[in-house]
Amino acid sequence: MRSITSRQLAVRVLTQISKGARANDVLATALSEEGRTLSVRDRAFTTELVQGTTRMRRALDHALEPFIERKLDEDVRSALRMGAHQLLHLGTPPHAAVNDTVAVAPRRARGLVNAVLRKVAQSDAIWPSEAIQFSYPDWIWDLYVGSWGEAGRDSLIAMNTPERPDPRSDGYVQGQASQWVGEVINAAGHSGGRLIDLCAAPGGKTTALGAHWSPVLANELNPSRARVLQEVVQKYRPDTQVVVGDGVEAPFRDGSADAVLVDAPCSGLGALGRRSDSRWQISEEAIKRLVVIQAALLDEAFRLLRPGGVLTYSVCTVTREETVEVPLEFDARQRNAEIIPLTQPPWRQHHQGGLVLPHDHGTDGMAVFQWRRRQ
Repeated sequence: MRSITSRQLAVRVLTQISKGARANDVLATALSEEGRTLSVRDRAFTTELVQGTTRMRRALDHALEPFIERKLDEDVRSALRMGAHQLLHLGTPPHAAVNDTVAVAPRRARGLVNAVLRKVAQSDAIWPSEAIQFSYPDWIWDLYVGSWGEAGRDSLIAMNTPERPDPRSDGYVQGQASQWVGEVINAAGHSGGRLIDLCAAPGGKTTALGAHWSPVLANELNPSRARVLQEVVQKYRPDTQVVVGDGVEAPFRDGSADAVLVDAPCSGLGALGRRSDSRWQISEEAIKRLVVIQAALLDEAFRLLRPGGVLTYSVCTVTREETVEVPLEFDARQRNAEIIPLTQPPWRQHHQGGLVLPHDHGTDGMAVFQWRRRQ
């Protein structure tokens, strides 16, 4: 029985994604099952084909559209997108991109795939807008550029080449911006003590916290995510206690924590490179729902703080609603919260907190704010 190839596996995964599967989840499953015989190099190539094709979907569909005259099945469209990605973005020689894609396309459509990809290879794409060229929904492109100007444009382009971080010293692979959040928390904990992470899964920030925090309680609402969290902390920080509970009605006493981290559910608009399908799933309307949850989490976190305790709020996004308005409204509600300014590199000053844009250091975009509960 012949082993599966990178392109065969990629087309299968892309077809599942086009039908609604989550890119990171279905790719990880495919690599661990069907792709377990692939070499390290071929696994990396499969990953690039899947994530890159998913990320650049809008640009690819625009380049393909002039040469498609009928509705396509999802497996055929997935093969065409993958072939076009190799032609437009990976620099694959046309004969290899076309022939190798035809070989893994559905048999019933190989003539179509061959003809369309040859036309794409011979044509020069004309981009009606940069949002199409760099493959973003118009509203996300407009949000970044409207908020940050040229820096916003640079950030959007940067997220099409996602960060590939080196493992931490303990072996856990975590983005640099997330590690910087951990450093901010550790810097505030000179005396150490009890730390609660209210939204802890998958566990990267929890396990990055310094040893002077003890005990560490990792709270997670979703039981299945809590099981994954338990596996992570068992491997990287086994003294952490995992708790299944709702962060907005946390199962902890008033004033019981020396520090609380709210790594809040957010729009994720700073992590669109790492999460290749997120740009096609998030909506402007979702942000309005998320800020309500973020505000409730902050209020609950503040309830848990002892006098002198430190609250940290972090989100991997750059929207004004989530990184300016939520903290400002929290200040207005909680008169006993004293702002801790964040001015040190790598953070750029962002109102009362710190911000990293994706193009600043080639990381996720991240915002972080801190307060101390007055004595």
